[in-house]
Amino acid sequence: MYKTMGEESASPDPRETVTALRRVIVSYDIHHRRHTEASLVNRYVFGHEVTARVGGRSKRYRYRGLIHRPGVERLGQSVLLLRERDAEDFTGYLARLRVPYSQEVVWVRG
Repeated sequence: MYKTMGEESASPDPRETVTALRRVIVSYDIHHRRHTEASLVNRYVFGHEVTARVGGRSKRYRYRGLIHRPGVERLGQSVLLLRERDAEDFTGYLARLRVPYSQEVVWVRG
């Protein structure tokens, strides 16, 4: 990785070849929100499951949440690392529910 004196390297400087991906860190606060709003946000983020009776039998439907999308990572409680499009969708959802949030654009190594 580091070049010493007198050492020839065929590869270019690694700092020039690193590919960075633009991501957005979104943190939100549902702690002081109504239970309904907190539940809606949790369902959006983590997904949910519904069991229904179909033809006399139980059928389970699973709806995947935001954290199941590619490129989405949970960094901590109420903190997510998202692609830009997912961040726009999520912050729009939070704004409609009037849930306070903050966001920061970051670059991550790709």
